[in-house]
Amino acid sequence: LLVGLLLISVAAEKYTPDWASLDARPLPAWYDNAKFGIFCHWGVYSVPAFHSEWFWWYWQGDTPSQEFVDFVKARWRPDWSYADFARDFRADRFDAQQFKSVIEASGARYFVLTSKHHEGFTMWPSYTSWNWNAVDVGPKRDLVGELKEAFKGSPVEFGLYFSLLEWFHPLYKTNKTRYVEEVSFPQLHEIVERYEPSVIWSDGDWGTSDDEWRSKEFLAWLYNESPIKDKVVVNDRWGEGCMGTHGGFMTYSDHYDPGKLLERKWENCMTLDSHSWGHRKDMTSLDVHDTHSLIEQLARTVACGGNYLLNVGPDQHGRIPPIFEDRLRELGAFVHANEEALFGTSAHSVQNDTSNTWFTRRKNEKGTTVYAWILDTTGDTVHLQKIHATDKTTLRIPALPDATFTWKAIDGGIQIDLTSLPWRKLPRADAVVIAIENPDSRMKIRHIKTWRADYITWLKTLDQKPRRSV
Repeated sequence: LLVGLLLISVAAEKYTPDWASLDARPLPAWYDNAKFGIFCHWGVYSVPAFHSEWFWWYWQGDTPSQEFVDFVKARWRPDWSYADFARDFRADRFDAQQFKSVIEASGARYFVLTSKHHEGFTMWPSYTSWNWNAVDVGPKRDLVGELKEAFKGSPVEFGLYFSLLEWFHPLYKTNKTRYVEEVSFPQLHEIVERYEPSVIWSDGDWGTSDDEWRSKEFLAWLYNESPIKDKVVVNDRWGEGCMGTHGGFMTYSDHYDPGKLLERKWENCMTLDSHSWGHRKDMTSLDVHDTHSLIEQLARTVACGGNYLLNVGPDQHGRIPPIFEDRLRELGAFVHANEEALFGTSAHSVQNDTSNTWFTRRKNEKGTTVYAWILDTTGDTVHLQKIHATDKTTLRIPALPDATFTWKAIDGGIQIDLTSLPWRKLPRADAVVIAIENPDSRMKIRHIKTWRADYITWLKTLDQKPRRSV
């Protein structure tokens, strides 16, 4: 009933094309509950697959890189153009259902595909990108449409990334007003009306104001009249100066990880390949984040109130590289086993105990449960200094509810005997989540530490003052 009333309230709100009104829109609850998503950078850049998805810019941009010029010269004919790569962007091994199954196995609750990157190639048959889209050339398929159809009925929400700019579009280079009116603005409406994404992840806004992009006009339409007005979430890249200030959720920058709780909902978008968002043929296993570091990044992000958006870059044939799929499935085994500590939780009053222990919280009519994400299991015990027990406190392992293990309340918090955990039955040996039911809500240690820090600061000021001689 409350959810229904909230939706009615949101639907009844009329938003005007100014940031005061647009920023006041409540963020749809599904996004905060989802916590974890998969990003997918896929386009013509997966054909040369050299360096990154910015290949075209480094090859033929304002200041071409000799490394890229030489790379092309050594492999293709002298008159080779970037458009020639599109013929080999075939997606001939792409299966949307198989793709979806990998995403679901990761445990993610939303998926964001690049509908158009800065190269301008649209992954759907846009009427504004004749002969530069996935139906006219290359795959000869509506890749956005196939993935949208595959995710119908899935617990994973479907979203789309969209680049406002196009590096080499003639209108973008010579007449931005016409470019917005005839290209980017119509395309934004196209992806909303054709595919109804739950996420619109805008990018490529730099160097141009939100007024020039007509962003506020678009968002007012999106929130008031579009078919996804009550559900859609957007990010903060809508014009120069908007990032971290205006929009739905904040991204601030790529790979953003503040390590502390922020006032606004935010997202940490980062890559499995530590060097690129797009596919690279010269990627090595050392370039790929290991599963433990992914779990650590997820825990840090969610504990600080953020969502974690992890990127994969498929190849030109539409295949997710095997090492990426392995990482996603390994991460997913941990996520699925610990779902209650992740989805629908909130940040705790303290975010972490040490750099290796992070907290999430679930509160309902039965009481409060704090989840300790323990990321260093090398010792015999772990000491939770900022969580305290009462006579009603109990501990359990969400991934193995019937398991028993040893723990005790001590003056400095809670001590868990890691040697008593049934490691062979748990998803991983290098990370574990412990649920602490009905902990003491009083933050004793936090207060003591704060007082002690203030006291030490005061003593130092005394030491700095000149003393009288007797």
